Amino acid sequence: MAADLMAVVWMHTFGPWLDQSSPLTATATLGGHHTIVLGFAAAGFLMLATLALLTEGFTTTTGKLTLATNAACVVSVVAVAGLIAFVLVALLGRLLFGKFRP
Repeated sequence: MAADLMAVVWMHTFGPWLDQSSPLTATATLGGHHTIVLGFAAAGFLMLATLALLTEGFTTTTGKLTLATNAACVVSVVAVAGLIAFVLVALLGRLLFGKFRP
């Protein structure tokens, strides 16, 4: 849920810049679609928050609530997948090329 909320704030604040800055930064917005990522992150957060209340903090559940929780998790993963890919590429670049600054 925290990652979804973070993605909503980042996409609202930096989404257009991430879309237009370069192809590498567009990875964080799933190819330049920051409004879609923002929508997925908001939907994932709202779904998980609602399900946390319905399942008493994810401790008791039924079959339908388990399916809904799994669907909410998939939506959340899609929302943050671009940001995770961007961070991994940045870390890989740092590992391969060393320091970026002299």
